[in-house]
Amino acid sequence: MPASGIESYLAPQERFEAILADAFRRHGPRLVDLGYANAYDGPDPKVIGAMREALADNSDLSFQYTPYGGSTTTRRLIATALSRRFSLSLSFRDVILTPGAMSALNVVFRSLFEGDQECLVLTPCWLDYPLYLENLRVPFRFVPHARDKHLDLRAIEAAITPRTRGILFSHPGCPSGVVLTDAELRGLKELLARAERQHGTEIHVIGDEVHRDVNWGRVAFRSVLEYHPRSLSIFSFGKSLFLQGQRIGYVAVSPNMPGREEIRSRLERFVRVMGFCTPTNLMQRAVRDLLDYSPRLELVAQRQTMARTALREAGYDVVPGEASFFVYVRSPVADEFAFVERLAAKGVMVLPSSVFHETGYFRLSLTARTEAIEAGLPAFRQVLA
Repeated sequence: MPASGIESYLAPQERFEAILADAFRRHGPRLVDLGYANAYDGPDPKVIGAMREALADNSDLSFQYTPYGGSTTTRRLIATALSRRFSLSLSFRDVILTPGAMSALNVVFRSLFEGDQECLVLTPCWLDYPLYLENLRVPFRFVPHARDKHLDLRAIEAAITPRTRGILFSHPGCPSGVVLTDAELRGLKELLARAERQHGTEIHVIGDEVHRDVNWGRVAFRSVLEYHPRSLSIFSFGKSLFLQGQRIGYVAVSPNMPGREEIRSRLERFVRVMGFCTPTNLMQRAVRDLLDYSPRLELVAQRQTMARTALREAGYDVVPGEASFFVYVRSPVADEFAFVERLAAKGVMVLPSSVFHETGYFRLSLTARTEAIEAGLPAFRQVLA
């Protein structure tokens, strides 16, 4: 596809970067960054401890290559943890380790789609889904969520054609923080079964579940692996461990997947073909001791309550959400970039929803320190006034 297509998906973030750079020049260290999800508090001592123990283990091959797909021991432990959590029966080969969710998505896209087979992307969505699909020459179409950012099952059903090979969405929602319910995931499963019978095709669900453990609302979370048989779950340890830069994640294949062996083999092969290989040996060993780790949800919940309360009291329309570090808010002006620039002039950065392929909203990331969030919130009332 032409470079202009890729450039069109890069443009909103690059425009934001220019606003951010200007705000840094004007405000320096006083700038409150609620744009990107960099965890300023850093990881817990338990997480650092697991990394230190892995680093101290200098036994044979501790720092050498692991197989494509990852260490068998680590894959088996993850498969066991997933099976226990979601009442499934995964084997180690159902888990393919990758250097984070970004590579996992690319490997899945390359493995599933051929020729003119297309992917439906539910919006708002994480910013780089269309970038990867465009780069891999996978046809795709956007399908908006409902106004409350839950699934719009009628819109999804209307969008499916004989070319539809997959449907992609984040769960919990990025940027919304919405957790999909059992009822709507069942509805999606039934919808896809009807569509497959109608068109004589196979449709895969790709669930980006990287924020599932940042469930500060403590609501029930159900994985896509529990529903439609042709489902794959994308996960990154970086979010819940506050270690985004260490790049370790995986693709999990539903144990009920038809043609399961072929799908697993293709994923392992494309980890190699695409040059992603595996996460570092160090991180593969470190996460073995962190599979039952729970992030600081009390702190996340406190920040969420504080920010959501302040925004609503100031007059903003806040999208209800229960997970992730994010707060998604309707912009008080139609041009959300204009609003972001006004807020930046006050020394506070938020992401415009154009980055997430939807207009008219903005997103806060509550990964700054609490005192920074508190310092930034009054600016929202000032700008609105």
